[in-house]
Amino acid sequence: MRRRDFLKLLTVSTTGAVLFTGCKLGGYDDREFQKQSPVEHPADLPFGRDNWYATAFPAVGGGIGTIVRVFEGRAKKVEGNPDFPLNMGKTGPRAQAIVQEVYHPDRIDGPMRRNGNSFERISWSDATAEVAQLVQNASNPLLVTEPISGAIARIAGEFAEESGAQHLVYEPDEFVVLREAMRRVFGTDRFPALDLPNAGAVVSFGADFLHNWISPVQFSVGYGEFRQGGNGSRGSYFHVGPRLSDSAASADRWYPNTPGTEGMIALSVAYTMVEEGMATEERAEEVFGGISLDDYVPEDIADQTGLTADQIRDIARELGRNAPSIAIAGGSAAAHTNGLFNLAAVFALNYLTESVNTEGGLLLNPGSPDPDVIPNRIGGASYQEWDQIIEEMLAGDIDLLMVHKANPAFGLPEASRFHDGLDQVSTVVSFSSFMDETTRHADLILPDNTTLEQWGLDLPDPAPGFQLISVQQPVVEPFVSSRNFGDSLIRIANEAGLSYSWSSVQDAVRSLGGALAEVGRGLPDDNDDPREFFLAMQTQGGWWDEESRMEEAPSGPEDMPSPSEAQFSGDESEYDFYFLPFPTNSWEYGETANLPWLQGLPDPITTAVWTTWVELNMDTAEEMGVQLGDMVRIESPSGSIEVPVYVNPAAPPNVAAVPIGQGHTEYTHYAEDRGANPIEIVAAQTDGETGALAWAATRVRLEPTGERIRFPRFERQLPFQLEDNPVVQVTRDA
Repeated sequence: MRRRDFLKLLTVSTTGAVLFTGCKLGGYDDREFQKQSPVEHPADLPFGRDNWYATAFPAVGGGIGTIVRVFEGRAKKVEGNPDFPLNMGKTGPRAQAIVQEVYHPDRIDGPMRRNGNSFERISWSDATAEVAQLVQNASNPLLVTEPISGAIARIAGEFAEESGAQHLVYEPDEFVVLREAMRRVFGTDRFPALDLPNAGAVVSFGADFLHNWISPVQFSVGYGEFRQGGNGSRGSYFHVGPRLSDSAASADRWYPNTPGTEGMIALSVAYTMVEEGMATEERAEEVFGGISLDDYVPEDIADQTGLTADQIRDIARELGRNAPSIAIAGGSAAAHTNGLFNLAAVFALNYLTESVNTEGGLLLNPGSPDPDVIPNRIGGASYQEWDQIIEEMLAGDIDLLMVHKANPAFGLPEASRFHDGLDQVSTVVSFSSFMDETTRHADLILPDNTTLEQWGLDLPDPAPGFQLISVQQPVVEPFVSSRNFGDSLIRIANEAGLSYSWSSVQDAVRSLGGALAEVGRGLPDDNDDPREFFLAMQTQGGWWDEESRMEEAPSGPEDMPSPSEAQFSGDESEYDFYFLPFPTNSWEYGETANLPWLQGLPDPITTAVWTTWVELNMDTAEEMGVQLGDMVRIESPSGSIEVPVYVNPAAPPNVAAVPIGQGHTEYTHYAEDRGANPIEIVAAQTDGETGALAWAATRVRLEPTGERIRFPRFERQLPFQLEDNPVVQVTRDA
């Protein structure tokens, strides 16, 4: 677009947001952007025009590009940005539901101060002044945030440095393990892109990548091309994992393994590749170092893994004969005491098939164009690091805790003693938009803007194989008296006499985004004026350069972890089930349970909504004398919860799988006192090398309570027992 045309079309709202102008590139109909009559949209006001703004879903949620329909100042609908390389116009359920954040009836509608067991409203000036005074007087302040990058990472980093605060990032521990596996295997802490459209085969070890793992929208777009045979052939997909997840259900073959044996299976796959001539012994030695693959002959380790020797060989042949191919691991595979070994062994298979940084394999992602100016994503702290912080809290050494978009009071197990530590902190300040479990302990609340009301400049992780920065802009004015978290930090710092590089988050985003004009490449191009460059970034939702790829990759892992077996809390003679918590496509790890659209989104496997359940094998359920909806008590060495039974014919007989995300005691009336939180009862087991919480390393026992509920689900009740019906062969006429 020429500069003259750009300035002519440019429309700026009162929020400073810029209209999206790239839809013709994505094939959108021009009529979508014309004035619409009240006959066509009776709920809308009679006069007005739809405005569509390009913005981005936060990087912690996948970082996809979106466009938002705004009518008369209200956000109406979220769609995918057709120009954004990560998602190419597609979205997921979480992006669709963010409109409900803005107009949620239980939003915290202004700053509050604790008054006994309740809260009283205060002004923003009083709230900012009080926190500034606390920062000045604190001897050991602690700032806890979600994983952050880009502009907010710069702002939070400067605040922590100037105030002397420790900065701790909270995220699920499986990603702590995954990030360390990336460092060990590929020499980078950034997740790779999966070149699914050009891959010959994919094998996933526990990673529910089509459902909730890292960036499911991005992966699903590529998977669609992979399955449709865009490169001339339909790719094959195998899944190894102890639960029939949504991704496992999409696979050509699903192999339920014994939990914690993923690394052992990967080494046996490597042995088979060498044995059958799909890889050389020299290359295997280069990749796996001092690990003796002869110790992992399929016939020798089959009983331990739950797979047969033939199944292990099938996996090896699928990867080796269809290279370039992709092997990934995550989810519960990372959540064991040997989680790092599991992940490293699986990802190392990509070296054996020569699929690292090559078309059809794993594409290593470059980081920020200038990490000192626009920081890469800051990853989370391990459970072991949290344990050290909690010890400081219990000792009264943390006198000021500031929390943003993190809820460790819900996400950490009871064994962590976080609740006890929280009670010993002199002052807790929350920047939450909603009253969650951690915010309930706060002394001061400075509510944050929601996603559609915010400025942001982020580096999605994983990127699509080249440098990419997303721009988040406010498409509506704040619906309540809230303030961007970054703006709150800047004002607190100013009142506390600390120096800052910017006057606001908007200033930081515009400054950092405009600085990309000096890079002299990427989109938008042919413009070296920082202001116009940033405005052009806003119209398309970000900046990217498809030529900025990782040219070289390591020849093999830098530091392969030693093989180890998974250890479990709870004696097998007393606790006869493997306990398998799992994140869902709607509530993830509990952070979106406050949104009713996501509460009502059926689980792809069970079709369950609004509750927690335990998936039990049909034979196991029959032995226990329980049916659908019967309540059972799940007891671990660390506690117990009560949930209804879902009888699943695909559930392994010795696995009790329970979704994560429910069981909130706070977090709006849509989530409170609904279901149970399985993380509460996991043991404080950790990965042996990273110190991350091994939330899949607990054994449990089940006991019927004698109670029964009406189980909420969309699936119809079967009028027959599956085992009583013969298998019918489906044939097709020639």
